[in-house]
Formats: sequence, C-alpha cells, structure tokens
Amino acid sequence: MPRRFPIKSACFLLTLSAAFAAAAQLPSSSPQPPALPNTTAPEPPREIPLVEKSRDALSNQDVGEEGRLALDIKPEKWKHAETENFIIHFRRFTEARKVAREVEYDLWFVAKSLGATRDQYARKSHVFVFEDEAEWNAFLPKTNASMWASSFAQGDNLFLNVRQQNGILDSHTLAHETTHAVVARIYGIGRSQGWPLWLNEGFAEYMGGASVATRNHQLPGWQQHVLNAANYSLDELAAVKNRYPKDADPMKISEFYRSAEKLVRFLITKSPADRFPKFIDAIVAGASLQTAVVEVYGDQYKDFDTFRKKYEAFIK
Repeated sequence: MPRRFPIKSACFLLTLSAAFAAAAQLPSSSPQPPALPNTTAPEPPREIPLVEKSRDALSNQDVGEEGRLALDIKPEKWKHAETENFIIHFRRFTEARKVAREVEYDLWFVAKSLGATRDQYARKSHVFVFEDEAEWNAFLPKTNASMWASSFAQGDNLFLNVRQQNGILDSHTLAHETTHAVVARIYGIGRSQGWPLWLNEGFAEYMGGASVATRNHQLPGWQQHVLNAANYSLDELAAVKNRYPKDADPMKISEFYRSAEKLVRFLITKSPADRFPKFIDAIVAGASLQTAVVEVYGDQYKDFDTFRKKYEAFIK
C-alpha cells in the first residue's frame, strides 16, 4: 500500500485539495465531491500529501535521458513518491518533504502569475533530489548543464543538488529552476523554447525571488536593491537570444541576470497583471522587444522611446 506523508507548508490556507480529501472520508452514500475546476486555485496549497510508490507504479514513466542517467546512479537507493503535480525521486524523506512543499508552492505561484489553467500544467514533472555532493559531481558532466550549476531544469524536469553545508535549502535557486520547469509545462517544450534567453532567465529570476518572498509574507519587491547591477541596455539585452553572453566572466553573467530580471520586474509591476502573458505570447510569436512593447503596452507608452525612458529611470 502507498505510504502517505502529509507535509505542512508555512501558509495556513484551506485549499480545495484538502477539502476533497476530507470529503473522501464520508460514507459511500454521500454525494461525490465535484471535479476540480480547471483554474489555478486562488490560494496556495496548505497540505502536500507525499505518496510513496514503486518506480513501475508512477503515473509518468518518461524520465528523459538525464533522468535515466540520474536513476542509474546506485539505483537501489532511489525512492519515489508523487504529489498532486510532481514526481519526486529521492534518497531520504527529509529532503523529499522540503522539496515537495516548495515546488508545489512555486508551481502555484507561477501558474497564478501567468493566468494558467490546470490542464496547461497537468503533466507531472520529475524532480530528482541529490543530497550527495560526489554523486552530483559525477552526474553533472554527463548532462548539458553548465559545470557551475548547483541545480538545473531540463525541459519540465528538475535536477536539484540540495546538499548545503549549513543545512538550509536554497529556496531561491529551487524557485528559479521550478519556474523554468513550470513554463515548459504551461507553454509546452516547443513554445517555451521560443522564449529568448533574457525573457526566460529574467522571468525565472523574478519569480524565484517573488515566490519565496510571498511565501514568507514579504513584499515581492523587497530585494530590488540587487538590480543596481543591471547594467545592460535594452538593446544589449534584446540582442541576447538563446545563448549566454560570450564573455564567461561571472560578473558579466550576473549583470545579464540582473538586467533581465529588471526588465521583467518593470513589465510585471508597472502594468496590469493580465498584460504580461500577452507580452509573452507576442514574443513567442516572433515579435521583437520593441514591437511587443508597443503592441501590448501602447496605451501606457506612446512609443518605445517613452517606454525606454521610464524603464531606465526604474530602480536607479
């Protein structure tokens, strides 16, 4: 029989999933609970049931090439469990509980921010939780991820190195990478690849900080001071399509991330919430940054030069 491990999140809000779990304990003659609505819940999940299963019983068997490589590392030690939206592969329940709680919250936050419906992210992602540094270092060179990656998303799957010397999970990195995986689920692998790098990383950086802040009852903009290093101009940023800047200097990479986050933060926080998904659709359809801004935000900015001036004055 599957084993259930209820996880308490920091947010004490009752959700439909909890209500349905309670309804399931009623006598069989009681009316059956209605199907979940095809909308992202207005409030985050309160409890995250973690159900242990054998690998053969998992609802999604497609782990991908990197997933197979991961599970080939001491395969007898991997355990498997499912939440409502994820499949977790892990060594110890301690790490699995922490990761499950955070990725479920992050999925809710990103989906709500994008106005996504439940059927858009119905396919469960696989999450591989590494807690052994030696295993992670042996695994990483076999993948396409950067050698400096502490965690990464491949398509809609997540590969997480949760080993921390201070014993604290890096929630921002986890939320950043979960954002990439959720975007792939909502838009599909093909359409998500149409996101230019500045949009992809800028959105993940902003969502990573905003999700963690919101879960901890802080304002999403509390860490805006980090954007003082956002030194890329709009033209330089838009020129970065699908590859990182050639200069591998960590400072330049950091400037790129901060600049991309600044642009996404400006678009999300200075306009009505429903505009940003429309902006994404325009970019994915092939519009340039300038064209997409004029098309979606034209009622706020009479032309792109006006937008540029407002953006450049943002967070000085």
